[in-house]
Parts: sequence; structure tokens; C-alpha cells
Amino acid sequence: MVSPLDQMPNMPSQMDVGSGIDTNKMVQDLVQAERAPTEERLGRREKELQQKLEAIGQMRGSIGELQEAVQGLGDPSAYSGIEAESSNTGVAGVSASEEARPGQYDVEVEQLARTQRIATASGAFEDSADPIGTGRLVITDGEGTEQAVTIDEESSTLLGIRDAINAQAEGVRASVVDDGAGPRLALATEQTGQANAIAQIRAEQDPEADQGDLSALQYNVADPQSGEPAGAFQEIRPATDAVVTIDGMRVTRPENRIEGAIEGATISLKDEGRSRVSIEQQTGLAEENIQRLVDSFNQVRAQLNQLSDYDPETEKAGPLQGDHTLRNLLSQLSRALNEPVEALEGAPISSLGDLGVRTNRDGTVELDGERLQQMVSEHGELVTRMMTDPESGVMSRLDGVLDNALGSDSVIDMRTDGIESRLDRIADDRERLDRRMERREEQLRNQFSRMDSRVAELNQTSEFLEQRLAAMNSSD
Repeated sequence: MVSPLDQMPNMPSQMDVGSGIDTNKMVQDLVQAERAPTEERLGRREKELQQKLEAIGQMRGSIGELQEAVQGLGDPSAYSGIEAESSNTGVAGVSASEEARPGQYDVEVEQLARTQRIATASGAFEDSADPIGTGRLVITDGEGTEQAVTIDEESSTLLGIRDAINAQAEGVRASVVDDGAGPRLALATEQTGQANAIAQIRAEQDPEADQGDLSALQYNVADPQSGEPAGAFQEIRPATDAVVTIDGMRVTRPENRIEGAIEGATISLKDEGRSRVSIEQQTGLAEENIQRLVDSFNQVRAQLNQLSDYDPETEKAGPLQGDHTLRNLLSQLSRALNEPVEALEGAPISSLGDLGVRTNRDGTVELDGERLQQMVSEHGELVTRMMTDPESGVMSRLDGVLDNALGSDSVIDMRTDGIESRLDRIADDRERLDRRMERREEQLRNQFSRMDSRVAELNQTSEFLEQRLAAMNSSD
């Protein structure tokens, strides 16, 4: 750091008069010479810490890359899976679980499941704000389940009844539509299928307490005298179940989602028509994803090695050589990858080594593809368990190491905080050095000032003596 004294021009000061010496420059040189060793030491240390901090950031980035690269490898579907396809996705889509059996299935969608819609007859009501009556409307679905909607004076109009149904009834949405001949109350079921349809709406009124007449809002209720349907509601669109034929077997469901007809498979119906559904066992998943794990691990391990290795050609060490955080992290990663899985103790395979994974001297690993293919073929389920066991599986352990390195209050965060704290202390040391050098400069100036004053006195005495001697000599 340049001191304020260094910025002053090198010109004789007032204290130079007695001695004729450029004491200003001398003070600067002395202060700088005293300051230099400490300044250089702080600079070297600061540079080392900055390099470590940058390297810690690179380490964090590398670990983050590994975490992203292996995402999803803890899911059993990454090692064994079922692939399901539909030849006509406009008619039917298909998905399958691990329990699905491979095969080909002919699917014919005869009818889609639909919701029901009923509405009051056109012209049955003149104004949606006219009072109709109070009481209860009991709505019964296709399975006989009842739910009551209370109609009070505030909700006795067509609009009020609409709001009351929407607030109190489940599975039914009400609306008021004006078709030009007057308002119509329309009800639509929210779920498809006949079981969810509105089978009946009946009005219940207390002759002494209720007002008006709600019977106009009944549906599928017979008039007690004539036996004819009472009420203004009409069915606009009936509810239907989905009807589909799978390999000649007729299947019905209340929704456009067929489960259980094909073991482990779900068919989503889109339209009427034909499609062929194929369910096949996926091959090569385990080999592909274990190779992906090995490649990702090696890439990150090589990056981390560069941060700690010693280069004999340049005779330079990486910024994190001997760093305990990196050393511990590398050790944990290797153990997570290579140690046997406790849940498979005694099984034919229990570690990646059994699959053909070997560790090199630099910590990277290599994979014997033929050995892996053989083990997957012979012990496919054990391979999946080895990789995905939630307690001791390879990916569970590896995810734990990565989360500990990158999560909240991680070891990398603590290491970063420690380095930043040491950099802050260096800044404090510099401030203390500045203050000490300022005091030293002041001390030196005072010393040289006193010296200069003494020299000035001696010069005056010398001049006086020279004048007296000269005078004595001239008188002789």
C-alpha cells in the first residue's frame, strides 16, 4: 500500500535547512523498508487464500455438476422399466408400471365417458330475479347418494338457487342461461359416468314455514296424481360410461381411464376408434445409466484432482493440495461408490465391483462392459436394489455425500466462510500496519527534525568561530 508520504514530492523540507540532507526521502525509504516484509507476507498470504477461495468455488461447481448428472439414478425405473406405446394416440394413450406384462393388445373404444347436463325447459321462467320459493332441493346421484341444498328467502330466485347449489352441492355446477325465451337453470355433473349422474331432484317444503313452490325445479319425480314427470328440468345430455373392447373383452368404466383391464397398464381414452397397445420390457437401461454414473464420476474426479495434484514439470502444486475438505470429500465419494451395499449382504452381487467397476490409482473408475451386461442379465433385480436401496444403496449414499457437500450449512460453505474470515483478518492486519507505519513515520520525522536542529546549531557555532578566527587573523 502506498503511504501518504510516498505521494509527496522529493524536495527539501524545512527540516532539511540545517543539515542539507533530503530527510523527507530518507524517512520514506526507512518506512518503506520497514513496511515491505510485512506487506509482502500479507500479499502472499492474500494471494494464496484468493486462489483457495477460487478453487473452492470450482470444487462446488464440479460437485454440483455431478449431482445434476446423476439426478434420477436413485429411481428403480432408471435400471429396469416397461415401455408402453399406442398405435393411435388420438384414440387411446397408454402408460405402464413395472408390474405390466409385455404383450400386444387390440383396443376398440366404442363410447367415451361423458358428464350429464340437465336444464329447465325453455320459457319455464320469465325473469331470473323473480322469487320461486324456499325449502330444500334434494339431489340424488346414480348410486343413490343424496345431498340437500337449502333455499332461503335470499336465495329464492333462479340466480340465488344457482349460487346456493354451487355453494352447497358437490360434484354439480349450476349456471343460468338465457336462450331468448327466458332464463334457464342448467346443471352439469363434474364427473363422468352414470354413477355420477343426477338421478333425481326433489323439492321438500314445509307448508307452514316455506314460501312459494319449488316443485318446478324437480327432476325425474312423478306427479302423485297423474304419474307424469313433475318439474321443469329436462335432460340435455345424458351421462355415459366409457365402453371399450380389449382383445374381445368388453370393459366399462365411469371415466375415460381404464385401469386393471391390462395388468399394470392404464389406458387413457381420447376418442372413439381403434388402436393397438404394445407393452415391452426395456433393455439396456441399467447398462446405460451405470455407465452414465461412471462417466460423470470420472469427469468430476479428474477436475477435483487438478485442484490438488502436484505438477513435477512446473514444480507447482494445485491450490487445494493437502486441503482437508477436498481430501475428505474425495474419500467420501469413493466410499459411496465402491463399498458393498449392506442390504445385499450375502447376495451374489453387493457392490459395483461385482459389476465390473474398478478403481484406478488417480481415484477414477473404469467399467468392464461385458461383466456389467452379464450381471444385469443374471441378476437384474439385485442390480436395481443395489443402486436404489433407500437405506444403503449406491445412489442413496452418493446423494447423501452430495447433499452434505452442497446443502445448507454444508462443509463447502463452512470452508468458504473460514477462508473469507481469514481474508478479513488480512485486511485488518493491513489497517494495523498502516497505523503502525504512520506512527513510525512521525517518530522518524521527529528524530530527524531534532538532528537537523542540532546540526543547524553546530553550523551556526562553526560560522561564529570561523568569523572570530578570521577577525583575529586580520588584526594581526
